[in-house]
Amino acid sequence: MHMKQMNRTNPVIMDYYDRKVIEMIMDKYGIPEFEAIDRFLSSQTHEWLEDRECGMYYFNEMAIFEMWEVEMITGDARNAPCLREDAE
Repeated sequence: MHMKQMNRTNPVIMDYYDRKVIEMIMDKYGIPEFEAIDRFLSSQTHEWLEDRECGMYYFNEMAIFEMWEVEMITGDARNAPCLREDAE
């Protein structure tokens, strides 16, 4: 079986988003750094951010945090207002 290899987002960009979003998770939820790291790095939102072809790096860190938070609440980051066509 041949699987498509992911075209990864630049590591410098990933480091920026990882640091910012993990800090926001810790600040809002009062959880330890390692738990925040685990929650973000294991999320679908982070997977999309890692995949350069998804273009998630065009969103600011607040939008990425919002996507992650919506994913944690609803199970699907696509429910985030910044990704929904019907959101105003």
